[in-house]
Amino acid sequence: MKKFFILFTIAGVFVFSACSHKNSAAKVKPTTYNDVMPIFQAKCGPCHLPSKGGNKHNLELYATTLKLGADILKRVEMEPTQRGFMPMRNPKLAEPELAVIRKWVADGLLEK
Repeated sequence: MKKFFILFTIAGVFVFSACSHKNSAAKVKPTTYNDVMPIFQAKCGPCHLPSKGGNKHNLELYATTLKLGADILKRVEMEPTQRGFMPMRNPKLAEPELAVIRKWVADGLLEK
């Protein structure tokens, strides 16, 4: 009976550890252009949104935004008093918005 209990306990530990390993290895979805676009629409318009009358670098197109990705991050992380800060004449983006842009750049500036 004692051997059965020990064997049963060891088997339970293996099963439990195998199940918990699968749960902890959940994949994190990469951040894409679709995730950052709402921030651009809310904070970068109308200057960078032709649909709102903007004539600066077009952030409504992925191809344009892809070329500017690292520069966008650099500019939004600046202090409002620094030359080149974006969004111009507006408050600095909130930390959660900055975090989304940082993750997008870190994840490789993915479109979808």
